[in-house]
Amino acid sequence: MKKVLSFAIIAVMLFLLFSCANESEDKSAAVVTVNGEIVTQAEVDYFKGKFRAELINEYIEKYKIEYTEDFWQTEFDGKTPEEALNERALEESIMVKIQFVLMREEGIYDDITFEGLYKKAETFNAENADKQGVVGIKSIKMSQFYTYYFQNGVLELKNIYAEEKLAPTQEEIDAKIKEITAQHIDGVNTQDYESVARDQLKTEKYDLYIEQLRKNAEIKDV
Repeated sequence: MKKVLSFAIIAVMLFLLFSCANESEDKSAAVVTVNGEIVTQAEVDYFKGKFRAELINEYIEKYKIEYTEDFWQTEFDGKTPEEALNERALEESIMVKIQFVLMREEGIYDDITFEGLYKKAETFNAENADKQGVVGIKSIKMSQFYTYYFQNGVLELKNIYAEEKLAPTQEEIDAKIKEITAQHIDGVNTQDYESVARDQLKTEKYDLYIEQLRKNAEIKDV
């Protein structure tokens, strides 16, 4: 009897071990490639978690429904919310990957993999855990690490590109100043118009550049 129990326990442990290993492999498995760069299931799942509540609210408002257990498998206009969520998360993963590659090219990050950035956040938190009087952020929420590094990287990338690659011309700045003046933006002094114009152009030109890169990106299923 004891031998039977022992074998049963070993079998369960082996099952759990291989299940965890397979789950880990599934998470790191490539879903698509973007210009040769891998987008993993872990990245898509990360954004599915970010968009889940937002999508539920959209469906409730659009279709005048209540959230039920079968919500994700119910078709609306020929598509289930689960399919819509996966598509949205995949597209966001692609857009983010395109920009992370640019960050790597500009030396903002060396390792732009999902796992690499996760470890970077863990290391940052461990190094700052016991420090007193740390200036700036002391810890990164692990549930937000990917977004944290992405958003900070975009800020750096915009500043780098605004200096040369996407630097606005004086004509663009003057046109933007006229636009701002016509809008009568509260709290903006006349002497600040050029600064505001440059900031707006920095974002507009960057967004257009990324949009064009997305259109030209080579996406391949794996």
